[in-house]
Amino acid sequence: MTDQVTAEQLMKRDLTAVQADDTVEEAMSVLHNHGLSGVPVVDVQWHLVGFLSESDILRSTLPSYLEVLAQDSFLYGEQELLSRKFAAIRGREVKDFMQPHCHTVQTGTNIMNVADLMLRLRVKRLPVLEKRVLVGIIDRADLCEYLMNSGEQR
Repeated sequence: MTDQVTAEQLMKRDLTAVQADDTVEEAMSVLHNHGLSGVPVVDVQWHLVGFLSESDILRSTLPSYLEVLAQDSFLYGEQELLSRKFAAIRGREVKDFMQPHCHTVQTGTNIMNVADLMLRLRVKRLPVLEKRVLVGIIDRADLCEYLMNSGEQR
């Protein structure tokens, strides 16, 4: 019988993260510069306090149906409204947009549980914790890479 593969063995030890008092613009820059879809939010001791995704930010900038209807030009004002809404939130703090109760796994969580959690919850990235401290992250590509490599070993 082989040993169970755990989150600790699959995770990236890249601790790219933001803090709750960083601005949305700073967080967007981190996401863009690192090619990430989401990033853990940590305190100064690297305790996980939330998770911020591109979706969290985009959801806040999309005009509501009523806002679109209120435009002078119903057909041509949406893009400008989207830009104005982003301009209005870019200086606000990450804590206003992050998900404070995000899903995580511990370093000892086995790969089957990690994959199941990611698929059931439809998340792309899962922070890996040791106690409450962020020690790594697993994304779906890590799981796919593991599956490809494990197939080659047979």
